Amino acid sequence: MAGSEIESGGSRYPSVDDLLAQAAANTELSDFGPGDFREGLDALLKSVADDAEFDPSVDDAVVATFRRRLENRLHLEAWLAEHPETLEAPVLGPVDIIGLPRTGTTALANMMSLDPQFRCLRSWEQAEPILPPTPSTEATDERRLRAAEVNKDLSPELLAMHLYDLDATTEDSEVLGMAFHGQQYTLPVYSYHQWWRSADFTETFRYHRRVIQVLQSQYPPQTWLFKSPHHKFHLEPIVAAYPDVRFVMTHRDPAKSVPSYSSLVSTIFPLAASPRDLRKVGPQVSNHLRVGMEQAIAARDRLGEERFYDVHHNELARDPIGVLRNVYDFLGLRFTNETKMAVEEWQKANRLGAHGEHRYTPEQFGLNADQIRADYAFYIDRFGVELEG
Repeated sequence: MAGSEIESGGSRYPSVDDLLAQAAANTELSDFGPGDFREGLDALLKSVADDAEFDPSVDDAVVATFRRRLENRLHLEAWLAEHPETLEAPVLGPVDIIGLPRTGTTALANMMSLDPQFRCLRSWEQAEPILPPTPSTEATDERRLRAAEVNKDLSPELLAMHLYDLDATTEDSEVLGMAFHGQQYTLPVYSYHQWWRSADFTETFRYHRRVIQVLQSQYPPQTWLFKSPHHKFHLEPIVAAYPDVRFVMTHRDPAKSVPSYSSLVSTIFPLAASPRDLRKVGPQVSNHLRVGMEQAIAARDRLGEERFYDVHHNELARDPIGVLRNVYDFLGLRFTNETKMAVEEWQKANRLGAHGEHRYTPEQFGLNADQIRADYAFYIDRFGVELEG
């Protein structure tokens, strides 16, 4: 259906061909690069029309994001045409932090991001990857400065829910978004999520590596540090694109992590035409994450345990330095005293409650703690996950 009119949305949303034409006209470029991005964009546009029920006031912003990602593809290919040697460079690592969201992935990633031996994937460089950043100028990079201003305006509610470290590695939402195979749980596009869970990601992570090679092109070689809980859905295509990848998998009682993620995404979702019934959000989120964990465990069994190291939320909270030492031992890396001191300072600034309290209940989102634990019993048993009060 790529390029066809979205029947349920009428003329409210552009077609795939419309968006490609707009991006090409805006940039005066025509090469969108390799991969199956049209398929993902088509699925996403159809789901926006069928599922999202946005207030018309947010339409322009939603569509502008899709168009920006297409323009990023065009700029990336134009840059590569002038620097073809970029795609011959090796990618060191990566180390990939995965798991259920809200299980300590961000805290662990932000602490490891303090270590200069890692190359972090920052949100500000993903959103506009051309020109690739350089170490000597990135402190004053306009993209970074704009992102810092945005972070200043984040609501207290969001700051209480999530850690926003400007230079820490973060989810590859924009990189995968450029391939139009991002998880896209910033939008209530549930039919797209269903498509995404079982989509073929072989071409996606080949393109992902292409973007990473561009972003690292002006840097000395460093081991990449990724943090993407949603990678658990598609582990084998990641290994195909990054043969040396190793995974650090975080764990927590799903009766805590699933409602917490439901609360976060419901806060991020754009304005709806009428108030959303939040009790519909939780079951969608819980099913989505459960399928992801089922797929992760099956892939982990096929890939072999030697690629994986497990970190439990309660242990990370109790002894972060000890956990980090163990992670570094698994990775065969040195945990320096300088990194230890930086982590201890980070811990002081980000102690529990330092940015406010995230308040929610499972029932707000149509969930029940006992039912969640029953649905995730396979996961709790497999990894010996400690249940919380």
